[in-house]
Order: sequence, then C-alpha cells, then structure tokens
Amino acid sequence: MESEILVVGEALIDVVRRAGAEEEAYPGGSPLNVAIGLGRLGQEPTLATWYGRDEWAAMIESHCARSNVRILPGSDQAPFTTTASALIDEQGSATYTFHADFHIAPLPQRHWRIIHTGSLAALIEPGASEILGFIEAMKGRAFISFDPNCRPAAMGDHDLVRPLVERYVAASDLVKVSNEDLAWIYPNQDTEEAWLDQARCWVGLGPSVVVVTMGAQGAWAVTADTCLRVLADSSILLQDTVGAGDSFMSGLLHGVLTSNATDLAALADPVTLAPILTLAARISDITVSRRGADPPWLFELHLGAGESP
Repeated sequence: MESEILVVGEALIDVVRRAGAEEEAYPGGSPLNVAIGLGRLGQEPTLATWYGRDEWAAMIESHCARSNVRILPGSDQAPFTTTASALIDEQGSATYTFHADFHIAPLPQRHWRIIHTGSLAALIEPGASEILGFIEAMKGRAFISFDPNCRPAAMGDHDLVRPLVERYVAASDLVKVSNEDLAWIYPNQDTEEAWLDQARCWVGLGPSVVVVTMGAQGAWAVTADTCLRVLADSSILLQDTVGAGDSFMSGLLHGVLTSNATDLAALADPVTLAPILTLAARISDITVSRRGADPPWLFELHLGAGESP
C-alpha cells in the first residue's frame, strides 16, 4: 500500500550539549521529527529528505524504520549529512548552529492525501526553490501544511525569508507557527494581540487554519470566523523543548487524518478543530516532559496521569 502522507525537508543529526553533561547525538530536523511523530501515532508517512552515506546515515535510517517512517528513494545522495549543534540552557531551551547541505530528493507528483513541509530545507536554497515549486504545483491536489520553524542562525536576513514564508502560507491549507517565528519574521511583533493579528492576515492569504503556538502559554487556532485557545499542561515537568513544536505539528496532522478534516470546511469548524488542537497540545506536553525530540506513541496517549509506558 502506498503512503498517503509526504513530509518534505531536512533529516539531520542534533549534536546536543548541556551544561555539566557529555555530548549526545540524536536524529533530528523539523520535518524528520514531524514524520517520526506521525509514524508513532499509527500513520505511515514517507519522508523526502537529503543526507549522506556517512557515519550518520544508519542513525537516521534506523530511527525512521523504528517509527514507521518510509524514506523516499534517492534521499541519501547528499555529500554529507547535515548536523545541528544544539546548546541547551538551564531553562531547557535550545539554540542551534549548523553544518548543512539543504538540497532535496526528487519529489514525485503522484496522489498524496497530505503534504507537509517547513523549516531549513524549505527556506534555504537550493531546497527552497525545489520544495516551493513542488508545493505550489500540488496546491489543490493534496492537503498541504506548513511550519516555518525558523532558525535565524542558518536562515540569515528575515527580510529575504519573509516573502518566501508568505508564498508557502498562501499555498497551504494548515499553517503552524510559533510566536518566536512570528517575532523574527515580523520584527517588533512581540505581543499576543500582534501574533493573532498576523495569523488573521495569513488566513487571508489562503489557509483555512493558522495555529500560533506560544510554549508554556498554550496555542491559538485562527480561522476566518473564530479563534480557539488551548492551554499547556502546567503540571508537566519540563525537560527541554527540543521537538516540542514538531510533535505539536504531527498531532495536528494526526487529528486532521482521524477527523477526516482534510475537508477544509470541516477543519475550520470549531467542533472539529477544538479536539484536534487539544490532541496536539497533549502530544507536545508529553514530548517536553522527556529529553530530546522523543514524541509519544499512540498507546501513550491513553495512559492515565502518572502512568508509565
């Protein structure tokens, strides 16, 4: 059976450094993390990516295989595998530096039910032109989601990135963006009111829903007609925020699939959207309660408070 979900973008190695701890390495990258999250929730996504046949390849491939993620053939032709050095501060937040090659494997324009993209490969050349062209060609032929997941250290000038982000937004049906992303893309937008106003502007470009995540303050979902909010679980013991937004994104897409909300009118209906938003928040809460980009498996969502898998 062919996969119905295509996730497009970087698979890389996060080299994580914490104060007083030994260096650790994990497979990462926003699109990879979204694909892993979907695979663990019972979906079978295909990941179109770009990594090398080097010492990191087996780590990426085994990580995908364990979490029900297929890798698109041709994704392993990069000259080297991109690495991201993540420095974790005392509050658990991560900052990144990159050694990168952002190309992408050839993308098949066959039937896909959902196509998701975002972050580095989608916004840095040469991947940006390749992926954006594909996304715009597939608009109306698949349900398209986008998360800019900006990394200023690698992306450079926000004035150059902004029009590219807005083209992806216009081609998408569902957009997730963090408040930090909005504050970087649109400088001086540092209030909740400003974030919601920008989300409304983005809805005007084309998507049915724009979700703004705000870390410990929860998230808003904005449609043409309404705004819905979900709060983060304040009882969660934060380990770090690595992969939190990506697991939220995979939760949104899992909710879209299980609610049959690829029908855009259904997605914008608060009756459908509210439980999708709640599910995504729960998945993200579980992820931040443990180290690294380690999203939950489907069975973990059914565990009661305080239970362990």
